[in-house]
Amino acid sequence: MCDHHPVSAAPARRGSRLEHGAAHAAEHRLWSRRGFLASLGALSAGAFTVGASPLRVFGGSPFSRQLDAIAPNRILVLIQLRGGNDGLNTIVPYNDDRYYTMRPAIAIPREEALALSLTDQLGMHPSLAPLESHFGNGDMAVVQQVGYPDFTLSHFRSTDIWLSASDADRIEGTGWLGRYLQAENPGFDLNPPDNPLAVQIGGSVAQMFKGPTADMGMMLTSTKVLDRLVADGEVYNTSAVPATTYGEEMAFARLVANNSFRYAGAVSEAYDRGSNSITYPDIEGKLASNLATVARLIDGGLGARIYHVSLIGFDTHANQTNQHANLLDMLARSIDVFMQDVANLEGDHEVLAMTYSEFGRRVPQNGSKGTDHGTAAPVLLFGKGLNGGVYGGPPDLANLDSGNMAFETDFRSVYGTILQRWFGINRNQTQEALLGFNYASLDLFSEPLAIGGPGGEQPDGFELGQNYPNPFASATTISFSLREAGPVTVDVYDIQGRVVAALVDRTLPAGEHRVTFDAAGLPSGTYLYRIRTGAGEQTRTMVRMR
Repeated sequence: MCDHHPVSAAPARRGSRLEHGAAHAAEHRLWSRRGFLASLGALSAGAFTVGASPLRVFGGSPFSRQLDAIAPNRILVLIQLRGGNDGLNTIVPYNDDRYYTMRPAIAIPREEALALSLTDQLGMHPSLAPLESHFGNGDMAVVQQVGYPDFTLSHFRSTDIWLSASDADRIEGTGWLGRYLQAENPGFDLNPPDNPLAVQIGGSVAQMFKGPTADMGMMLTSTKVLDRLVADGEVYNTSAVPATTYGEEMAFARLVANNSFRYAGAVSEAYDRGSNSITYPDIEGKLASNLATVARLIDGGLGARIYHVSLIGFDTHANQTNQHANLLDMLARSIDVFMQDVANLEGDHEVLAMTYSEFGRRVPQNGSKGTDHGTAAPVLLFGKGLNGGVYGGPPDLANLDSGNMAFETDFRSVYGTILQRWFGINRNQTQEALLGFNYASLDLFSEPLAIGGPGGEQPDGFELGQNYPNPFASATTISFSLREAGPVTVDVYDIQGRVVAALVDRTLPAGEHRVTFDAAGLPSGTYLYRIRTGAGEQTRTMVRMR
């Protein structure tokens, strides 16, 4: 179902069990320290919460709730399974005897695995039962054995690799979505607007949203803080401090924190405007409540393109069976109700949800009835825009590398497919500038957008960028690039298809070009701009808000 070939993973470096245990304990100490330092950093960046979880917001252009049906905005919801999810017990090779031989105490019994309708070799963990209907309806895709070459078994380093889309031996200082967001909003670092493009609820994955020159972020820490922000315009009282040098320093720190709440008003307003169409279950782990917040912010018209939430606890070294079953139950019930919610909000065709984890687990169980750090694991995707099904075959348990599976799909192929076919980024830009990797495109998505289609290939002869700022009050800049000189027209249309401005109609040289659209005299609302060249044409939307 995809146009890539299996790739073998390089040998994973492993020492003795004692060496592994000591290294693992040391890393957990580092992990705890890193989380503590991140929480300190959040104070200087600003912090508040929606729904009792830290919410970090990354800036960019907002997209209003106004009429947007012609070329709706695509949204990606990332669900991080922190700790290293056991892929073999998530998508179970229940017809492979080697699976049961190597996991005598923790394997999912054949009769309990939920057989996937498109295969007689794979089934889901029984705790994933709420997802059966999504798979059956074609709204769920499973990408098997996702990983990368020269795999590392470190929580930290592997997480950084996934966040940055780096090679294993060289970690980029920016994130794959940060590069995407800044490429789509080139004026952000000079003129950041009032609404966010990306929202992080809980966790600490700021690197994913770090762009080449802009690092946008703030953290929400409680609903009470959000209430204070709305009522008083500040979170921390800068006057109620001791009349001492320490008090002066505290006041300054609070002032810095208050000043950093650039997007608090936009988040608060969207949260107040929005609502959930369904009651979310009270599930341990906060994933359900955090996804409820995501759905509410989408309904409230926040305009963010990316949301990130987390579920922790997947580092199952001991007594895995019950722990993993509970985690997958939380995951399945939370995703199920979230997808029902966005469907009721009539936004499900524009929402894509994806799980990821820093690595999988080793194939053989360990002496504590758990599993140790491994390599490849499945990625799960959910949404009405998907070509549902299983991508990749069952794991090859006959050819392991030190107890680890060889990966089949590079994780950057999943990223590249999302950027190219979901968000509509030109393949050359995705491959060269955003990922730096010659990825294999997957056939994950069923339909292109009617306009500006991410579902199909964009013409290679030109690139049309998103206007900036967007929304805009009076004027905005449209940028495009040409590979070769030639005739070009750029026109702006209203939603009835009437031309309201002819911006370009002449022969232009190869290279980068910018043109200003002045909307003086035009009403607020959604507009479309279209470029036509000898290599093809493309249309994008923009919003005027006065």
